[in-house]
Amino acid sequence: MSRRSGQSGHVEKSGRWFVVRYWQDVPGQHKRSHKRERICPVSGPGSLGKSARERRAKEIVQQSGADTVEHFERVVLSVTGITFREQADTWYAFMSNPRRQGKNGLPTAQSTLDTWKGIVERMKEELGDIPLSALVQDQQPVADFITKLVKDGYEAKTIKNYFGVMKMVVASAKDKSTRKPLFPVAWDNDVLLMPRVNAKKQNRPAFTDKQVSQIVERAEGQYRVLFAVLAASGLRISELLGLRIENVFDDCYRLRIIEKNYAGRQEDRLKTANAERIVELHSTAAQLLRSHIDQRTSGFVFENKKHNAICATNILKRYLHPVLLGSDDKPGVTGQKAGEHAFRRYRDGYLRTQNCPAGLLKYWLGHSRNQDMSDLYDGSVADEAYRLEMSEKMGIGFEIPLVVVPNVPSCTEETKTAAGAAAVLSARS
Repeated sequence: MSRRSGQSGHVEKSGRWFVVRYWQDVPGQHKRSHKRERICPVSGPGSLGKSARERRAKEIVQQSGADTVEHFERVVLSVTGITFREQADTWYAFMSNPRRQGKNGLPTAQSTLDTWKGIVERMKEELGDIPLSALVQDQQPVADFITKLVKDGYEAKTIKNYFGVMKMVVASAKDKSTRKPLFPVAWDNDVLLMPRVNAKKQNRPAFTDKQVSQIVERAEGQYRVLFAVLAASGLRISELLGLRIENVFDDCYRLRIIEKNYAGRQEDRLKTANAERIVELHSTAAQLLRSHIDQRTSGFVFENKKHNAICATNILKRYLHPVLLGSDDKPGVTGQKAGEHAFRRYRDGYLRTQNCPAGLLKYWLGHSRNQDMSDLYDGSVADEAYRLEMSEKMGIGFEIPLVVVPNVPSCTEETKTAAGAAAVLSARS
């Protein structure tokens, strides 16, 4: 490309027309094609003088992109045959680089990388050997892949996620000097027959107050405490599993969220910047958590026999799903499976029914609060005494079974929880 000086095209007469002839690289071919485009009629309306014909010829060549570096690079890649598999591996390695910063200024979360890894491997099986240029020029391989996903029973939202990763992989092939995409993605969803995502049919299970009470009652050991705290706090499961006793304050009334545990790996990178927060617990939930921690002063709040954080997958399969589905001699709570996020959705819905201030609700759940100027001005969530008072006022909406609290003088549950709340409120006021 560096040895090409550019071309103005050769103007010649062809029948009743003046035409310009020029050379253009063709994807998939080593030899260039000799193109011809009409300039103007030889005579009559629309005819041009010699100088005007030459200017028009240069414009036609420029508009064709025949002399651009981008077109040349795109053709070279198609000739060398860079495949989807090769580009997918390059893209994934780049996205996995811990030094890379996303839109939120943080590297890509490991949970996201794991999801992408599965999607990439699945696509490489079907599209791995196809050149990128072929995927862009001919939409049929992509359409066939989408059809296969539909036949395999994939949901519309899942197929949309696959397609999004595919577009990112193709768009990641860029010119080294200009950093512009070599293969601009212009697939037509109508041609691909992309299934439409129906937001109303999205599977977002949320427990009711009655169901949460039944789940907590039927759960045993530390999982009773775990499910109760999930529903009472609205924490993400990874945040609660990564919670250390050192970050439990004020007699278990406050939980400081600064790290998470994903797939057995402790990470100080939370899902979003707003996820770093302090979440207040209602007195009944704080009392239950205090009985669970007992005399321990360090380590994970919820741990296994090896004193490591327990695995979220085991919680689902061994403890939550059996309660939800039931057994031959005991009916399940819901009769169908749901994840730990259903507790978080319950907490969100419950706080809304209690007219919880929007800023406080978003703070407790770790959602973004910068929607408008009023959110930027809102400093109420910085008041710890206010948050603790509101946590008592909001309540939890479900029942927690009475438990024996070790090393606590004998008294009624109501007296203990009320006394604990009053002591913390008094200390913070």
